[in-house]
Amino acid sequence: MKNLINKSWAIFLGVVILVSCTKNFEEINKDPNSPSVDLAAPDMLLANAIETMTDRVHETFLGEEMGNCWVQHEAKVQYTDEDRYIPRVTVINNTWTSFFASSGQDVVTLYKIGVDRDMPNYQGVALVLKAYISSVLTDLFGDIPYTEAWSAAAEDGGVVSPAYDSQQEVYTDLISILEQANTLLDPDGQPISGDILYNGDILKWKKFANSLKMRLLIRISDRQDPSSAIQTMVNDPGTYPMFESNDDDAQLNYLGAAPNNNPRHENRKTRDDHRVSKTITDFMWTQSSYVDWRICVFADLSANGDFEGIPNGLTSAEAADYNGGGLKMSKIGSYFSQATTPGVLMSYSEVLFCYAEAAFKGWIPGGATAAGTYYEQAIHANYNHYGQDLVDIVDAYFSMGMTADELADDFLVNEDHAWNDAEGIRLIGEEKWITLFDQGLEAWAEWRRLDYPVLVPGPSAVLSEVPKRVYYPSDESARNGTNWAAAKSAQGITSDSDLLTKVWWDVN
Repeated sequence: MKNLINKSWAIFLGVVILVSCTKNFEEINKDPNSPSVDLAAPDMLLANAIETMTDRVHETFLGEEMGNCWVQHEAKVQYTDEDRYIPRVTVINNTWTSFFASSGQDVVTLYKIGVDRDMPNYQGVALVLKAYISSVLTDLFGDIPYTEAWSAAAEDGGVVSPAYDSQQEVYTDLISILEQANTLLDPDGQPISGDILYNGDILKWKKFANSLKMRLLIRISDRQDPSSAIQTMVNDPGTYPMFESNDDDAQLNYLGAAPNNNPRHENRKTRDDHRVSKTITDFMWTQSSYVDWRICVFADLSANGDFEGIPNGLTSAEAADYNGGGLKMSKIGSYFSQATTPGVLMSYSEVLFCYAEAAFKGWIPGGATAAGTYYEQAIHANYNHYGQDLVDIVDAYFSMGMTADELADDFLVNEDHAWNDAEGIRLIGEEKWITLFDQGLEAWAEWRRLDYPVLVPGPSAVLSEVPKRVYYPSDESARNGTNWAAAKSAQGITSDSDLLTKVWWDVN
């Protein structure tokens, strides 16, 4: 009898425990390190998305050794593979993973929080960041997973092998969500936290949204006429504010200590194998009939006491021997190696160049006269971006005693402005290339679109042309093989290491 009672209690307790465990199963099995949307902190997601996104854009192997070297702002002295168009597979894999699984996922989660908690300003900010991240991805790779890219969770459909969208489809949606972001962002609305880019200034986020939209409209202008959309924004600045000064620049102001210091500064703690490209020192100094004073910020003096770059595309042995020793050539200016050097995402100067091109091509009124004015304003803005740092360095070398604006005027008065059909776009392309110094990925994208200045691969480069795209990650074939193969076929890519097939918007 005693054993029967004990067995009955055991069965009863087992049923109670089973029911209790089943009742709380979902709560018990929630991963506290991967919280659901209802538990996530929007301020932490926002701060992490901005930091990881900016770090990746300016990361040594991607932004510097591929972006800056491929557009010939910088060159390598040692380990020159990237400079010869042999990118590291791990860098490409990490870039894809970082933008999709880290900053991109944070941004998508932030948007969901904004919707679920009725926080429109978080929604708007998330859409701006999604547009920026996705534009970088598609400009690098071409067609990318987009519509289904962040849908692996069960509530989003459980898509673990997302289809690729064409670049045209991606750009169409990016422009649409930036329009939506402009509508959602309200400077008088609920404030946001965790904003390490603009410190909660929603008006500046609106300006970033519309300035980025202008960039993207012009990026695809050889495929689609942007005049109507650009005119709508330019004619209604109250509804569509854009950058109005350098104070509006989208740039992360680093704090100066790891992990929140500029990636180049962190890299320079253990490496010294990057130098200014001979292409840009020739263009701005050695072979120029006028002085572009920004060279004093872009390059330190060489061991020979001059601004001397090293050619791109050399082998390590050739670079080491160049001109008596490649390491003796000009380092990247010390301004860019500081721990607190900002990580620039988009600048007022770039927006002014967009205006210049829009006027020159007749998308907005003013023609060549207005284009020339915007062009000069863009150069002034870039000179003032460096401001007192530029003034101090120029004075240390040349005792000029000029302000940044006066130095810009001195440069412009000597430069030949040939604003005709043959020369206008060349002038814009060349000066935009200079203005985007140290923004390697954006500079490379604009060079591919405008084709100025003329860049020639180095003598030991493995390709006869400057790369036009980055090939897909090596592990994408295993993770998402069917969609990966379809995307390659749709773009005419026949090799897994193809760097020369143009992306959709790169027509010329």
